[in-house]
Amino acid sequence: NSCGFDVDEGRFVIKGCQNVPGFDAVAKGEAVPIDIVQPGIVKTTMDTLRADYNIKAILLECTELPPYADALRAATELPVWDAITAADFYVSGYKDNPRFGIDDWQKEWDQEYEEYKFGDNLTLMDQSLLLQKDKQQPAPKAKAKAKAKTKAMVKKMKKIAAKAKAPVLGVIRLDYNYPPAAGDIDCPGSYDYDVLFRMVPGLTFEMAQSGRLSYTVQQQFVAAVKWLEAKGVCGITGDCGFMMAF
Repeated sequence: NSCGFDVDEGRFVIKGCQNVPGFDAVAKGEAVPIDIVQPGIVKTTMDTLRADYNIKAILLECTELPPYADALRAATELPVWDAITAADFYVSGYKDNPRFGIDDWQKEWDQEYEEYKFGDNLTLMDQSLLLQKDKQQPAPKAKAKAKAKTKAMVKKMKKIAAKAKAPVLGVIRLDYNYPPAAGDIDCPGSYDYDVLFRMVPGLTFEMAQSGRLSYTVQQQFVAAVKWLEAKGVCGITGDCGFMMAF
């Protein structure tokens, strides 16, 4: 019994992906072969739906599953929610509504992602505590492209300089590195707004899964939250579902 509901209730049908070919790549620290994994995710879902016609919606628990949400929507014609839709819903409460209401009060997102690689935004001392500091990999290239910086754009930017800052989401990361695919919570290109990542040295997947932090890691976790708060993020989430315990 956790977070106000019992996962063993009959209204929840929980299906794991451990038998989907290729899905174990993340656990190995490798790039996920989406073209191999996606058909397996869809097949597993369709088999589950055929076994239970009462299923009316799908929730993807794992933060590495959002890349397959569209394929599931297309195949099942059911609503599909995941870590990215949850983040989008939260951030939408801070964003200007372009359809109605007052206009010209908030800065527009420049569609430029901050460069990020494993261990960024940590002090040198904190970086020395990373368990995977020798396995750094370059961050994936974001797909969004910045608009051309014409004179008109420069003029526009000066005009909105005094406006409210566009919302920024903070993401707490495990001390674990892998090449995230587009749609993964750790890929900057998964969002259409700015995101700041902060690693927690020593916070392994196994520790998150246990639901208990060591004293040292707890101090690092609190420091990460305070750092993101100081940067002015509108909200903070984690890159692992097991972080709900914290």
